[in-house]
Amino acid sequence: MQGKMKIVLSLIFLGFVSGFANAAGFSLYEWSARGNAMGGAVIANKAEPASIASNPALIANLEGVQVQAGTMFVGVSAKTSVAGIERATEDKIFYIPNAYLTSKINDNVYFGVGLFSRFGLGETYKNYKTWGLGSVISYYANLETISVNPNIAVKINDDLSFAMGLEVMTLSFEEKKYLAASEFSLKGNSISWGGNFGAYYNPSFAKKWAAGLTYRAKVRHVAQGEVETSGIFADLVDSGDASAALTLPDSLSFGLSFSPLEELIVEADIIGTFWSSYKRLRIDYDDTDKGFLSEDKNYRDVFRFNLGAQYSINESWDIRAGYSFDQSPINKNYMDTLVPAHDRNIFSLGAGYAINNWSFDASYSLVLAADLSGKGSVLGDETTVKYKDSSSNIIGINAKYAF
Repeated sequence: MQGKMKIVLSLIFLGFVSGFANAAGFSLYEWSARGNAMGGAVIANKAEPASIASNPALIANLEGVQVQAGTMFVGVSAKTSVAGIERATEDKIFYIPNAYLTSKINDNVYFGVGLFSRFGLGETYKNYKTWGLGSVISYYANLETISVNPNIAVKINDDLSFAMGLEVMTLSFEEKKYLAASEFSLKGNSISWGGNFGAYYNPSFAKKWAAGLTYRAKVRHVAQGEVETSGIFADLVDSGDASAALTLPDSLSFGLSFSPLEELIVEADIIGTFWSSYKRLRIDYDDTDKGFLSEDKNYRDVFRFNLGAQYSINESWDIRAGYSFDQSPINKNYMDTLVPAHDRNIFSLGAGYAINNWSFDASYSLVLAADLSGKGSVLGDETTVKYKDSSSNIIGINAKYAF
């Protein structure tokens, strides 16, 4: 009986571990429509309130009080194969909201606060009740983080600005699994904090050039949740409270912009995210007599490369385009099914319109993820796992008002 319980317990928690960990592997950069349109290359050029997310030192270039808000609409589709059995995700639309406020305190000190998301995951697989026992992994997972990020920016002189901030991050998740007429679900939440630093340099001797730097610290979560079971396996796996510790990685971003014409801005960025600190996830019941599960992940450090441009047609209209190459941290020797995508190529375009104190931005991004074949574990045995046909469409809208 104890051996059976361990097998079923592992099967239940496998889906949770996969969803919870790899959701964090999907870092989000959808913080404003203007940023999306420029491929995320907004670390070292024209400021907007959303610069709080990309490089808060830029808000030292904003006058008065400004507010900005919007949302991203994300449509995702993908397929996975486990032990030769293929399954597809449902086509769904996800929403990623954002909101920002900035205020000039005096000629040298500026304040800003942002609300945005840096990590997230959402997957639901079709026809999960028809899967065979050997290929069953979680059929539903949803993980959301929301960061509230107040910052103080200081203008050292006309060339140089610095910023520091506190990031308070909430995390919530829900995961569901079906096995032989039995239902298993897990849900939980956490709140934790981290910090960030930003710098912006636009030298007076080379005004066409500017550089930006942003660092965001690790955020460690200990999510408190519960396990619920029903069906024929309910007696083998206890319902009860559980917890899981997860450290979301730190990152370092650098951007270099150039304005060959007054109307034109181009920028190139590199962003390093240090996932190698994430090697294993351990989940414990609050009642220690019920055991625990430890799952190896062994993620790797990755880079994201952004290239973007903006051209001002006139005082009212801007047009933008961008490209990003976003590496995946997933280790192909420790694959699962809840993030069915690998390295991503992202192609973007968009436009902005300004009238009086208002401005409006819109963007579209096409995300194409590379296929990947590797190894995973089901019921403790090694098996083949493949990702393929993963793509996303992202539409972003934002509105800004300057008082």
